Amino acid sequence: MKKKEENNTGVNQSFKLSVIVGIWESLNLHPTVMIYQSKRKYFLSMLHVSDNGQAKPAVYEIQKEDSRYFIVEAFKRLYISYDAVKDSIFLSYYGEYLRN
Repeated sequence: MKKKEENNTGVNQSFKLSVIVGIWESLNLHPTVMIYQSKRKYFLSMLHVSDNGQAKPAVYEIQKEDSRYFIVEAFKRLYISYDAVKDSIFLSYYGEYLRN
């Protein structure tokens, strides 16, 4: 018997990181992110813009625990989910992103 997926969507907590490599744009006007591979590790990169307009790049290593991917930003874990049907990712706190 197959497990029924939550709300019948393609949202997946366990997926191969290679499927989400690329540039992603926020639906909520949060920073655009880029996910890429370097050697055997995967990274998420984004530009934070301060109140005075200064852009500060940030790079986070994507980590895995209990079949869930996440990054650590400012001592918080931001979890990454992937929806194969919509080809979108969801970053906890930042919301949904579509592939550019």
